[in-house]
Amino acid sequence: MANTYDLAGKTAIVTGAAKGIGRAIAEILLANGCDVLIWDANVSDLLGVRSVQVDITQPDQVAAAASGVPANKRVDILVNDAGYLGRTTTFVAHAPADWRQIIEVNLLGTMHVTQAILPIMVRQGGGRIVNLGSLAGKEGLAGITAYSAASAGIISFTKALSREWHSTTSM
Repeated sequence: MANTYDLAGKTAIVTGAAKGIGRAIAEILLANGCDVLIWDANVSDLLGVRSVQVDITQPDQVAAAASGVPANKRVDILVNDAGYLGRTTTFVAHAPADWRQIIEVNLLGTMHVTQAILPIMVRQGGGRIVNLGSLAGKEGLAGITAYSAASAGIISFTKALSREWHSTTSM
């Protein structure tokens, strides 16, 4: 039996949701009554969502997408799912450009989107942010050192942001 939630009247932004896990998340949110905006480098063909083509590694594109959120819409949920695994290879053979892209998409992309959306959530009095990482970030996996490092960064970023926000709102 599938879990269901009453998300009617809620709005979610899901990054990296043109396919894969992000798309499945968008489908679940949609099926539970949520208004879903997909931010992805590729346009989504998922019916019932608003798809915005945005490269989350580019702060100006993220800012433009955030400014495109209708003023009468809350952003209740942000799911940072966009990710890039890169090549599976040894650390020594891993090209620096691929490392950079992995870090930019996974870690910096999460940061750019969160920096754009968190102020909206603060102004409206709250919201929920879900950052997806990988077990590779906790365990460190051979052959995907850059991806492991980026996922570890997401885990630490999420903890630090949570603690920062909690201390700010507890005053």
